[in-house]
Amino acid sequence: MLRKFWALTIGLALVASASLAFAQTPPMKKFRVLLPFRVGITFFPLSVADELGYMKAEGIDLDLQVANGSSAVLQQLAAGNAQIGVILAPNTLLGFAEGVKYKAFYDFLTRNTFDVKTMPDSPISKLAHLKGRNVGTIDLTRGDLPLLRAQLQHAGLNPSRDVTFVALGPTMSLHALALKDNKVQALNLSWNNTVSVEAAGGKLKCITCDSEELQLASETTVATDTVMKQDRRYVVGLGRAMAKATLFAETNPDAAIAIMKKVAPQEHTDPAFTKTFFNAALVIMKPRQPGKYGLHDIGGWDRLQSFMAVPTEGATGMTTKVDVKQLVTNELVDEMNRFDAEAVRAQARAYKQ
Repeated sequence: MLRKFWALTIGLALVASASLAFAQTPPMKKFRVLLPFRVGITFFPLSVADELGYMKAEGIDLDLQVANGSSAVLQQLAAGNAQIGVILAPNTLLGFAEGVKYKAFYDFLTRNTFDVKTMPDSPISKLAHLKGRNVGTIDLTRGDLPLLRAQLQHAGLNPSRDVTFVALGPTMSLHALALKDNKVQALNLSWNNTVSVEAAGGKLKCITCDSEELQLASETTVATDTVMKQDRRYVVGLGRAMAKATLFAETNPDAAIAIMKKVAPQEHTDPAFTKTFFNAALVIMKPRQPGKYGLHDIGGWDRLQSFMAVPTEGATGMTTKVDVKQLVTNELVDEMNRFDAEAVRAQARAYKQ
């Protein structure tokens, strides 16, 4: 009888041990994750997490692919050609309104993707001051302009009459020169292009960064409804891997830069610029609350939707109001941040290039 008892006890212990191991290391499964732009520093948490084995530890075989913009990411998700994507927030809202089934589960950027910048000594200090001015942008078909037009209208301007948009092309040094020569009085710049413009022409003044009203949802990570339901543990795991990679990079930026040099060497021809670029990425990915990587600002999504619904020339197409709480979730945040943070910091400090 005693032998049977001990046999049963040992058997249950082995089962429990196996179950724990399974819970800690899920079976490997491939997930295609789409980016709207090239692999590199702009999306470093995914690459660093993969290179350091954080993805593998979560059972994720990462298939990182690039689509041509957020709209293309949406199309591929809707067609079932990928399970997860990084998407600009306006496109995320539009896709959801049009019936694409997904959840935004990890806030990728915690500050605006685009802001309006001027020369440091410019008298322009708010959007209303752009009346009668020229605003530079890469081209006149970019997705950032409809939102800026709505913001300008909200500020009391008629975007089609009061402001002239000037296409300056993709070379950021020309943007810096146009601003310096007063051909334009402001630039509508993404955070990463700001780094390039400031490297070419000096520090800029942001006229939209400090306005709470203009702090909007920026860029997020979405997973299809099917994946959220069937592979929830892997979605949590991907978020956890990105959180760990971001903490690793915050602790030892030089180590993360060395990792990214292997991933995207073309971004590392000028070490000083690369460091500035990477530090800017750390700032825009800083969690909204300590230890809460991936946490969304629901209010920022509501504010974004309100701007997108403003009827204006070149409208964003946001004609159907969505329930943000059905689209955006913070329910996975605690699980995604459940890891040994000090162990990650120690790994970062001990990393050898």
